[in-house]
Amino acid sequence: MKHAHHHVAAGAFLLLTILVGPTGPSFAEGTPMDVKQLISEALKNNPEIVAARKAWEAADTRIPQATSLDDPEFTYQAWAVPLNDPVNFRKANPNIFGIQQKLPFPGKLRLKGEIASEEAKMAEARYRAKEREIIARLKNAYAGLFMASRAIQIQSEHLELVKQILRIAEIRYAVGRVPQQDVFKAQVAQSEVLNNLIAVGQERQVAEAMLNALLNRPSTAPFPPPPEFIPDIPAGEWRVDDLIQQALQLRPELKEMEAAIRGAERTLDLADRNRKYPDFFLGWQYWFAPEGEIQDSYGAMVNITIPFSPWTINKHSKEVEEAGLMVAKGTADYQAMKNMVFFEIRDAFAKLEAARQQLRLFRDALIPQTEQSFKAALSAYEVGKVEFIGLMEAARSTRDIKLGYYRALVDYEQRLADLERAVGRDLIR
Repeated sequence: MKHAHHHVAAGAFLLLTILVGPTGPSFAEGTPMDVKQLISEALKNNPEIVAARKAWEAADTRIPQATSLDDPEFTYQAWAVPLNDPVNFRKANPNIFGIQQKLPFPGKLRLKGEIASEEAKMAEARYRAKEREIIARLKNAYAGLFMASRAIQIQSEHLELVKQILRIAEIRYAVGRVPQQDVFKAQVAQSEVLNNLIAVGQERQVAEAMLNALLNRPSTAPFPPPPEFIPDIPAGEWRVDDLIQQALQLRPELKEMEAAIRGAERTLDLADRNRKYPDFFLGWQYWFAPEGEIQDSYGAMVNITIPFSPWTINKHSKEVEEAGLMVAKGTADYQAMKNMVFFEIRDAFAKLEAARQQLRLFRDALIPQTEQSFKAALSAYEVGKVEFIGLMEAARSTRDIKLGYYRALVDYEQRLADLERAVGRDLIR
């Protein structure tokens, strides 16, 4: 009996060492990942960001196109060529060589350039919004990988505990101190933990696949275990109203819509000019008449469009009406987006505060309490007041609280990423 009790006591000591251990578990193995380095890699290689950046660059190239004149036109005419000698252009009277150029009314090219410039600013804002989106998605995926890695470690530690419990239960059953049912329960608990390990292993694979997609790496590229998060959770660090004011200045989607409104206003000005003011065609011609009295002469021409003609005025009026409606649409879109930004900030901030409080509860109360509870269960077991099943329940409770702590930590990091995206900047450098 003393020999069996010695094995039980040694196993119980091992349980306490594995489960309680130091105050904060250490998980870093291998080369740790720096999330800032991953963000830099994503900003450089992510296909969605690359596509948005190229779209911005393409939009920039349209500015000089919009402010350039149309191509000049070269003309050649042969007049009065004899039908009995149709390819003898020297007998043409005269040969006319000309060049002509369309010139918009002053100010129209400037407005076209301003419209193209606002479109380029919209493309830039879409690019910046895509950056913020990918950063938030990467931080969320990174937090998911962190959670899966910690869950694997915690479940692995719990598996070792269950194996020790099973061995101790077998020893006590062999000497007749516990029923065989305790052995069966320990075996079931071991199977449950193995199943949990399979599930969290799949979660890690999903998180790795998401990170690889965001980084444009091969889908099966491995990641080392993420280092421990050290949450910075001071109370009252940010005020909602301050964050809203920052978002009005920084949020890329709002900048895009502001540029859209300015572009629509320039389009309205251009439509109004097209309705009121004509465009011009200027031309110069050289006339060569080899058989004429005057062989060399020239001609000049000026063509003027008539935008206010009875059969075109309605077209231009509708262009003005359409442009005015687009200004109103852009203004409404901006207000709707601003309302959405306000909601996103308030929603993310409320969720962040809830995660902050939950994290503190786990860190300051639940983890110490469950560790004390396990120590008490271990002490009670050593004097025969608690059976193994009670000790195993205490161990399971401690495992669940540890998992709950890391879920709260991951939720805090993900809600922080959502708030940063809603504001349009990093809140923690």
